Amino acid sequence: MACNTVTDNNSNRMLSIIHKIIQRLSIEMASLSTFACAALCILLGYHAFCWLYRHRLARSNGHLPPRKYPHMEPFFGLDLFIKTGKLLKEHRMLPEIAQRFADHGRTFQTSNLGRTQINSIEPENIHTVFSTRSTEWGVQPIRLAAQEPFCGRGFITTDGEEWAHAKSLLKPGFQRSYISNLTSLEEHFQIMLSRIPKDGSTIDLLPLFADLYLDIATVFLFGESIGALSQNVPFHAEGVLAAFDYAMRGCGIRVVLGPLRFLYRDPKWYEACQKVRQFADYYVERAIEYRQQYLEGKDSKISDSSNRTLLQSIAEQTGDREDLRWQVMQAHMAAQETTGNLLANVFFLLSRHPGAWRKLQEEVDAVGDSDLDWDCISRLKYVRMVLNEALRMYPILPNIFRTALKSTSLPSGGGPDGKSPIYIPKGTMFSTSSYALHRDAAIWGPDAAEFKPERWDNKFKPGPGEFIPFGAGPRVCMGQQKALIESGYIVVRMMQEFSEIESRDNQDWMGQLQLTAKNLHGCVVSLKPLGGG
Repeated sequence: MACNTVTDNNSNRMLSIIHKIIQRLSIEMASLSTFACAALCILLGYHAFCWLYRHRLARSNGHLPPRKYPHMEPFFGLDLFIKTGKLLKEHRMLPEIAQRFADHGRTFQTSNLGRTQINSIEPENIHTVFSTRSTEWGVQPIRLAAQEPFCGRGFITTDGEEWAHAKSLLKPGFQRSYISNLTSLEEHFQIMLSRIPKDGSTIDLLPLFADLYLDIATVFLFGESIGALSQNVPFHAEGVLAAFDYAMRGCGIRVVLGPLRFLYRDPKWYEACQKVRQFADYYVERAIEYRQQYLEGKDSKISDSSNRTLLQSIAEQTGDREDLRWQVMQAHMAAQETTGNLLANVFFLLSRHPGAWRKLQEEVDAVGDSDLDWDCISRLKYVRMVLNEALRMYPILPNIFRTALKSTSLPSGGGPDGKSPIYIPKGTMFSTSSYALHRDAAIWGPDAAEFKPERWDNKFKPGPGEFIPFGAGPRVCMGQQKALIESGYIVVRMMQEFSEIESRDNQDWMGQLQLTAKNLHGCVVSLKPLGGG
């Protein structure tokens, strides 16, 4: 009985203590809720004040807001985000973007997962963002967190002094003395040629051109081919091509996800990133050895810059292993698929426009037995016109983004008529579609959707911000001339080997997007060898 009494007393005492704790917690939780509500109100009030202040400041300076996209959910733009995912999956993103500009004007505003985004194909705005005020706009807030696990910090992922440092390391490697030797290109062209049927049977040229430029790129970067064409892959490169492709696709997904990139938790992606880094490190160690010889003046090839690789050029300037790895990996990213995709687009178009093929034949026939060097290719006017027109119709980089690094402005796109300047707060995103820009009838005329190389004769020259296949301004692609000369070389050599081309695919070009764009259906053709073969 006494024991029961003691137990009851202890239980009552415990219940009393628990009750007091609950009361105190309730008070504290209530206080916490009150604090949270107050903090939220202050935060909302602060943002409302900032918005009102910026709005009044903008109007006082003649700035007006652009037209807004009619979101169903305007705060985070989830409706557009979900629609974008569906369009990417169905490979219908590029024409949809062009249609948005047709529907909502050359400049309009959207919400990108809660971030304000200005979309514009107004050349004056593009020129401002990429050239005249390029220091006020950057890529690091968009790209670095998404791509750093794969390719680190370099000219693709950073801004400011870090970007300038990366560019200074790479720039010497793109001097003409480095890139004018086309001997290696001919060697790999011959391997590709052996894989093209001579009996007129059907072949998809897209994977062949992709393999060609994987080999050319790795020779330029590292000094040896990865063996994509010959299928004789070095032991240290086994599985690297698949890993690189997987890593690039993952980077594209993470860029699209933006602040939601943490949702992309694919272990295979991290494994692919690691494999590609190990591949790059193999050549970085070679570059360190080269650097030692270079500093000691022992390398016999130093006097001949055409024999240097890009990685060796960088190693002459720095011995930092991370710097070497990240710069060469980002250079590989920039070279991956770009020139191969361009060539596939060229022959896709030529297979459907026999008149352009015949004009090319006439120009190439006039070359005769002349050496196909840099100067010779540069003089081939119609070859360059065809390349430009393919880049106009199917740009390899169809969407380009920037973020405002400070509060700034755009010269046009605001107000009901779209002609007033727009105030741009820090953190605002800017997006332009070269695919839509290059098909704008206001610039290119009523035949903008047609393949017409003749538009590039001497009478026509695009203005600033009107033609941006390689970007523009300080961040324009350093390999632009290399890509155009090598593409021109392959076009000429194909014309010298084949007399006719025929499309074996009646499907329209459909953009498959990763970080670049290529035709989902490839370049399915038949080729007739010169002389009947």
